[in-house]
Formats: sequence, structure tokens, C-alpha cells
Amino acid sequence: MYKFILALLVTSIAYTFSIVAQTKLNCRLEDSQHQAIPYASIKINPGYLGTITNAEGYFEIKYTSTNEFKNIQISCIGYQTKIFQIDSLIDEEKKKNPIYLTLEKQSYQLQEVIVGKQEILKDAKQIFANAITKLPHLLDDSPHIGKYYFRQSHQLDTSINRLIEAAVSIYDPGINNDIETCKFNIDELQSSLDNRNTDYKSLLKSYLYARKKKKHTGDPRITSNSSYKDTLIQQYLLRDLDHSKASFSKFYIGTNMIRGNIKGNRKKSLPINPYLKNGRPIITKSFIKEHQFKLDTILMFDNDPVYKIKILPNKRYPKIKYMEDSLIPIGYAYIRIKDFAFLDLDYGYVNNPNYKHSKGKLKFYFHLKVKFKEFNKKLYLSYLYSNRFDYNSDLTRRRRLIQELTNTEIIHNQDSIRRQLNTLNWKGDQYEKLPYSKEFWDSYSTLLPTEKEKLLKDNLIKKLSDK
Repeated sequence: MYKFILALLVTSIAYTFSIVAQTKLNCRLEDSQHQAIPYASIKINPGYLGTITNAEGYFEIKYTSTNEFKNIQISCIGYQTKIFQIDSLIDEEKKKNPIYLTLEKQSYQLQEVIVGKQEILKDAKQIFANAITKLPHLLDDSPHIGKYYFRQSHQLDTSINRLIEAAVSIYDPGINNDIETCKFNIDELQSSLDNRNTDYKSLLKSYLYARKKKKHTGDPRITSNSSYKDTLIQQYLLRDLDHSKASFSKFYIGTNMIRGNIKGNRKKSLPINPYLKNGRPIITKSFIKEHQFKLDTILMFDNDPVYKIKILPNKRYPKIKYMEDSLIPIGYAYIRIKDFAFLDLDYGYVNNPNYKHSKGKLKFYFHLKVKFKEFNKKLYLSYLYSNRFDYNSDLTRRRRLIQELTNTEIIHNQDSIRRQLNTLNWKGDQYEKLPYSKEFWDSYSTLLPTEKEKLLKDNLIKKLSDK
């Protein structure tokens, strides 16, 4: 066990030194008031490589002399899209100057009933219904592979005890196929750090109980004669727990509320929250019946007007078991006017301010974000985010499980797709032990961590090294 942890530490340290040696553009995106613009889409031209800004507005582009990048296109809902030339950014980098890029805000007043030649609907519920109807025509119906950067952390406000960072692939046979027919592969592992204090005795007991009740078959190597003190049994237990509660594939399927829009799949969908009706929220006509909608404003995205719609609960909203009326769903949907395309969805359950025992500021019980971007007139997942209670949490439920996925590339070439389907293992398990590839990560643009996330990672590495 200690040898494995030491290997992970060496991997992480090697990664740290590889960053110093590589050439890169590190930029911050701001508005005219010098406020950070988070989660903006960064597209590198020519081609389809890209990334997004982090919560503090920072993003990074790695390049070598063989790259043929000409410019980057930056888009964010509510701002004017802008193109920046790579050469000018490289010149600033060579001068050791900080690179600050600015986007201007752009929106319309609701009183304006026409944006350009497009009439504005005032019925928010009808807008949402139109968007659901249009989904099968806007998402890609042909097989494709998406390349993504994945991050998973188990954290408190001041510490984390588990961190995974990886490059992953998702094979999607097309929107006309159920989301659960997608395939998942972990391409490269950037880091996998684990400092959890697991109660293996209780874990084995609950594991065997679930098997007895036929709720979970699990690993056949774990039997009623197994000892929780056996290090191999501990590894099997922890691996099975992680895979059943927070595997990469379950995160993608359970969080992607928009891609999951296929008739009949609610009953068999993998749960993101076992206490929520049908296991997870999903954008279907049932969603409309369970919420009310309010048109908030009109924003712009890539020179197209976009509806900003507020999502609120009605009397039929799905209640979470054992929570009574203490939690309610809220959110925002951003829907393009010209074709009713979902571009962005921010949704979750918060403490009900009208509940008699509700106290303190607004907090999310769980929080989901889904962002899409357009390529060749089709929409593809750009960013996926989930924040919920950690399954390793103590009784206070203060520890959170945060998972993020950001797109870097889409592959349409059928020869490339067939080749990767035949060569990658498609196990979809981020806990696989993979060798660290310095060459790969030196040229890979990740979702940059925030300053807080960097500090938490450094503290985790220090705790592991102290052991």
C-alpha cells in the first residue's frame, strides 16, 4: 500500500516539474470591470481543440513549434464573442507580461419584443417545451468520440482526502441511442491521491448485508469469510465502493440531464442521488410538469440572442426522501432563440427558505451544471459539473464530492473512431493504475485548478509524504 502511495507521489511531483519545462500561454479572462469570467468557452483555430476558463477566469494553452494554431475564439453567454491572435499572445508571453483578455457584456431588455428579425416568445414554459422537442435534431445522431479532462475531489472547506485528475474518452453512438450505450475510457492519469481513513469493518459489514438483500453482487473475491484486516480485501472493498458510488461513467450518465433525453430511460437510469425520484433529474416533458418557468432576460452568445429562463418549483416538484419540504429545486436554463437549442443548464436543490426549520444562507444539497457548444451545426458537451454529499462523509455531511468534465476535442473521422474502439480498453474506471506520461501532459491543456484547489492538492501531497 505504501509503495503504491509513494509511486503516486512520485507521479505527482514529476508532473509538477514537467509544467515548468513546457511552453504555455496562461491567460485570465475578465469583463470591463476587471471581474473574472468563469466557464467561458475557449476554441483554438483551426481545428476543434479547446478548453474553458476556471472559476477564477484563468485558462491555459500549451503549444510547441509543430502547432499550427492561428487564433483563439472566446465565447460566453452574456458577452460579445472575440477572437485573439495566437502570435500576439505569444509576444506578450515572451515579454513576461501577464496576459489579461477582456470581453464586453451584451444583452437586451425584455421590453424589446424583437431581436433582429426574430420574435421573442414571452411564455417561458413554451420555450422550454420547444427546446425539449428540438433536442433530437440538435445533438449529433452519428457516432463520435469526445476527449475530455476529468477531475474528481473529495473535500471540506480546508482540505481534500481524495483527488483524481485524468484525460478520458467517451464514445457516443449518437443521440438516437440511449446514453447508457456510451463507452468510457481513461486515457491518461495525471494524479490519483488517496488519504481517506476508511472504516473497513463497517464497510465489509454493509457490503455483505447489501449482497444478502440482493441489492449489490459486487466483487466475488469478497465473501462472508473475508477479514476486514486483510489488505487485499480492503483494496477490493474500496475499489468496489468507489466504482459503485462515483465511477466516471456514472457521473457522466447521472449528471448529463440534457443528453439523457430518450423516451423510457428514466426507469433504468443510473442514480446520482438515491433519494431523488427516478434517481436523478432529467430534461423530459415530466420535468416541465414538476417545475414552473419564468423568462428572466435576453442575453447574447456568438452573436445569437439567448433566453435566460429561471427554473422554480411548483406543487408537483419531486421531493427528496426524508427531507420533507426542506429542499426545493431551482436553476437557470439558457436556450438559443433561433432554434431553441439548450446551451447551458444550471440546476440543483437548495434549502427551502420558507421551511420552518430552515436556517442560514442558501446552500445546495446537490448542484449540477451542463454546458454545450456548437460544431458543424451540432451541439456537443462542453462542460459537466456535479457537487453533492460525499459517500465517504461523516454524519455531519460536510464533505463534498465534486466532479468536473471539460471537452478538449471531438473526433468524427470514422477510421479514427474504429481504431480507437479497437485499441482502447473502454473499462471506464478512473481507479485503474496507469503509468504517468510526461510527454502527453506537456502538450495537453487541462482545466486549470483555482488557487484554492492548488493549495488543497499541495496539502494532500504533504500529508501523504508525511506518512
